[in-house]
Amino acid sequence: MTKKNNLLLMLALAFILVLSACSGKSNTTTEETPAKEGETPKTEEPATGGKDFIYVTGSDAPTLDPHGVNDTASNTATTQLYERLTDYAPDGSVVPLLATEYNAVDDTTWEFKLREGVKFHDGSDFTAEAVKLSFERIIDPEFASPKAVILNMISEIKVIDDYTVQIITEKPFAPLPAHLAHNAGSIIAPSALQEEKDGGKKVDENPIGTGPFKFESWNRGAEIKFVKNDDYWGEKPSIETVSIKVVPEQATRVAMIETGEAHLMLVGASDVARVEAMDGISIDRVRGTRMDYVSFNLNKAPYDNVKVRQAIAMAINKDDVVNGILDGQGVPAVGPLAPTVVGNSQELQPLPYDVEAAKKLLAEAGFADGFKTTIYVNEGSKERADIAELVQAQLAEINIEVEIQVIEWGTFLEKTAAGEHELFVLGWTTVTGDADYGLYALFHSANHGSVGNRSFYTNPKVDELLDKGRTSTNQDDRNQAYKEVSEILVEEAPMVYLHHPDFVHATNGVESGLFVNFSGTPFFKDIKLK
Repeated sequence: MTKKNNLLLMLALAFILVLSACSGKSNTTTEETPAKEGETPKTEEPATGGKDFIYVTGSDAPTLDPHGVNDTASNTATTQLYERLTDYAPDGSVVPLLATEYNAVDDTTWEFKLREGVKFHDGSDFTAEAVKLSFERIIDPEFASPKAVILNMISEIKVIDDYTVQIITEKPFAPLPAHLAHNAGSIIAPSALQEEKDGGKKVDENPIGTGPFKFESWNRGAEIKFVKNDDYWGEKPSIETVSIKVVPEQATRVAMIETGEAHLMLVGASDVARVEAMDGISIDRVRGTRMDYVSFNLNKAPYDNVKVRQAIAMAINKDDVVNGILDGQGVPAVGPLAPTVVGNSQELQPLPYDVEAAKKLLAEAGFADGFKTTIYVNEGSKERADIAELVQAQLAEINIEVEIQVIEWGTFLEKTAAGEHELFVLGWTTVTGDADYGLYALFHSANHGSVGNRSFYTNPKVDELLDKGRTSTNQDDRNQAYKEVSEILVEEAPMVYLHHPDFVHATNGVESGLFVNFSGTPFFKDIKLK
């Protein structure tokens, strides 16, 4: 195949990331934000009816800066305020959004024609200069965005005219349009960037985008409020306001949906059957691209020993997680990539569940009598707490004594990024639908810490293969590189790949318009209330 034909093939793949989804986004991940169980809520007026939409969630967003923390809560909030050059369609394909069209000029240059007549929330025009400023900010090493890895293949942004921009990558990078559709590709108003630069309000406090909703207020830890953008360039929302209410207790959130105090929530797997049976409740289910896992800290003994990691991986029964904790709402993981991700190998074989073999491996590693360890789990997630308890019970069978520490979400992210942990439970969503995003951030040695590689895994061969997968313009070569990487990762077990959960949302009082993409992110723009 000629180089030109290879490039055309990769363009097609970047446009069409065909993913399996049931009807109808979860940071890690992207870090994945949680859900929790608890008390009975106070009685309030039902939310159903009218134009005020209420989404109830387990954790507050750490930031409203789309170039900030890469977690579900932040991405869900900022997705309503900001837009990107490209977007993911319901079938998983990549389509223009703030761009009207785009094409590859050569192997490393992409040209985007921009939509005219678009206004930022402050009334200023959306132009190529705004694109340039936003992208230069996120890839700036001094800014040190945790999301920089998503766009750090960009070497230069050229403004051709007010509505034409060229993006140059260091090396060929076929999935660029898919990466630009990630929340990291959000375009921020130049006025907000300038105010932050001048020492005024930070973007986190002054979020100005082009999206269908505008920021109104933020009572941290309690509620974020948006209002309809009457000057939105596209079809305007029918709802007037959006309230994102933070309710840590999962049982309370379920009660709010049941009574009509909220319109939408992400349902924990253990509650799906009960919520689905409630009168007046509709369920939206997406088979997505998330992988939940138990990670090791390879910088700490005994997790620097591959036999210890393999032993733990073989002592955990993934079927117990899926069938017992998730109530069947997902599938066991073989490796790090979900079956719906482009580049996933269907030939991959997992480490088997084998307690006796696990004991033998521990003995060979010098830990026949076991050891004590600690596992972190974030506050607000009943499923992850249940997983930690299952891990605790199953590792006791191979003489490993596990202490569970439940930690507030923001602190959890800080501690695991700093390498203070021994074990932790978390999730990562391949939001682009391409294997690069599902593997590069989590396992490349350049990404230790907050970027994604919280296991502090290092393997030069894996780095080489991941770099090859990023730069090749031949999808067969990319698939082979990702297959080899996945085989190494299963064998070396820097984490225990647990399962790929479904994203299940419940609605009450929603007539139509909810869209949840394959990474589990709900979009509110087209929602119509009863």
